[in-house]
Amino acid sequence: MRFSPHYYVLSLSTTTNTLFEAFRDSLIDVENQGFPICGPACEPDVVRQEQRSELARTVDAHFGRYYAHEPLGLVVVGAPQMQCAFRAVTAHGTAIIGRIEGDHSATSARDLGQIAWPIVKEAMSGVLDRALRDLDDCAGRGDLVSGLEAVVRAASREVQATLLVDDDYHRRGSIWRVSGPPVMMSDVDVRDAMDDVVDAVIETVLGSAGNVVFTPPGTLRDQEQIVLLLRDAKGP
Repeated sequence: MRFSPHYYVLSLSTTTNTLFEAFRDSLIDVENQGFPICGPACEPDVVRQEQRSELARTVDAHFGRYYAHEPLGLVVVGAPQMQCAFRAVTAHGTAIIGRIEGDHSATSARDLGQIAWPIVKEAMSGVLDRALRDLDDCAGRGDLVSGLEAVVRAASREVQATLLVDDDYHRRGSIWRVSGPPVMMSDVDVRDAMDDVVDAVIETVLGSAGNVVFTPPGTLRDQEQIVLLLRDAKGP
């Protein structure tokens, strides 16, 4: 499983089951492939085990159709009984990168994102030490570029590079490219859902089969908060 800041959140409940597509701490609820999925037409406290199991199978089947289109890591949210029911029937156990206990069917997408993102970062943290060692190695060889504008240009050329970025680093704008090298623009098209240049670079690196590692704020101060280890780096 390639850990990524782009992932799914599946909120399980005997009342309403919701799928979110997430990027960092931003969640967007999915409203196709059958979602949201309602539970049995009875009071939640009288739902029987077989009803929970059948509901979990339905949720997993619908999630599978979405997952087949774009396989990403999955955070599963729900009370223990629904978590157990889903775990017993899911065909997507290898996609699960974290769990959140408790019924969050009434939690807003914004608040749920604040809960889920630290769990995903924790799952990604196993590669942090290795990535920082690679940073030192690449610095010694000159096999890196740092600073947002330089990284924007390099990311469009590199395949399977490793991007390190401070977790709190954002820059409003977009990347424009018609011919020649990409240009970072401060103007934002209101029709464009992605208005953060840093997020655009992350998507570029991931789209080239590269790796992205988030570092604690201030870690990359000397590299202007963002650095790309070029393809000769080992990567996480």
